[in-house]
Amino acid sequence: MNTFFLGMEDELVIVKETATGQYTVDTRLEGTHPVDLAQNPAYPEVLYCATYGNGLWKSEDNGDHWKAIGQMNAYHEATLGKGITSAYMTAVAINPHNPEILYVGTEPSAIYFSKDGGQIFTEFKEVQHLPSQPFWEFPARPYTNHVQDLMPSSKDSQTLNAAIEFGAFINTTDGGETWNDRPFFSPKDIHEIVTHSSEPGKLFAVCGDGLALEGHSFAESDNDGMSWQYSSKGLEKHPYLYSIAINPENASDLLVGAAQNAFAAHYQDEKKEYPRATIYRRNQDGSWSECAQGLPYAGTYMNQIEADSTHPGAFYALNNHGLFHLIDNQWHQLELHWKDKYLDQHPTFLKILNG
Repeated sequence: MNTFFLGMEDELVIVKETATGQYTVDTRLEGTHPVDLAQNPAYPEVLYCATYGNGLWKSEDNGDHWKAIGQMNAYHEATLGKGITSAYMTAVAINPHNPEILYVGTEPSAIYFSKDGGQIFTEFKEVQHLPSQPFWEFPARPYTNHVQDLMPSSKDSQTLNAAIEFGAFINTTDGGETWNDRPFFSPKDIHEIVTHSSEPGKLFAVCGDGLALEGHSFAESDNDGMSWQYSSKGLEKHPYLYSIAINPENASDLLVGAAQNAFAAHYQDEKKEYPRATIYRRNQDGSWSECAQGLPYAGTYMNQIEADSTHPGAFYALNNHGLFHLIDNQWHQLELHWKDKYLDQHPTFLKILNG
């Protein structure tokens, strides 16, 4: 049975499927603004949750209880530089080849790693000296930028890929000693990256680049980001992509969350014309077709999408109206106790844990 972890603006919502096909709903980390979640593959009960403004949290019991980790030293202790300096976490990931290695991205853009499950963190300081670093700028807040996503390679333990919002795709292939900055033809506005176990070194990325460069909404790489190709036919009406899910049994079966532009994806205007978001599915020829039957469109923030690893071809979508399940290309809303306040909240992530 599935457990769904929903990142909402003010709390973590945990939805558990029961043996009778019903759902229970609980909340944790109230008031923290959860933005990303990672599960330790070796110890599935161990979870890490990144929050925007309230630091990093760890659970050792499947999300029932949480403790804050990763902070700098207490005020009465000498500063040893072994903590995360910003409380504004933006991404968290675990090395699949060595689950004791944890990665965290922050705002302003910095990347940290821990080799002991989150007890001590060290910054990859070379990231601050990349040539593109002075030009990183998040459009909504031009005075700052952040690590939008972190994706360890499916090929080896030394490669870590990162997306900076806005300005660069960067990666390391030697465990963080050196970093590659903006490989030729790489996207500059990646919102999410996924990999697939059947194709080691393959990356799939959804981007905002399509707003400025026609055809650059969806990108993929065969070599951990050192070269890129773009395939966006069919996305012309909604070129702004933000989320992605991939069938665990079929690397060519992908869904992406899409909108006309960033305003339509993330903001509510006075005339109630925005937000408006939809979902597309990749066709066998590489083109895209809208896959949104049963989903609300008007008044919908960008959908967060996730595949069910135990049921190949099964996908779920989260938006401010609720949680939806894709069955035969038709979305069906799960019957949950959905709080009215969520209707005005921007969902940040959807994770599905099995067991």
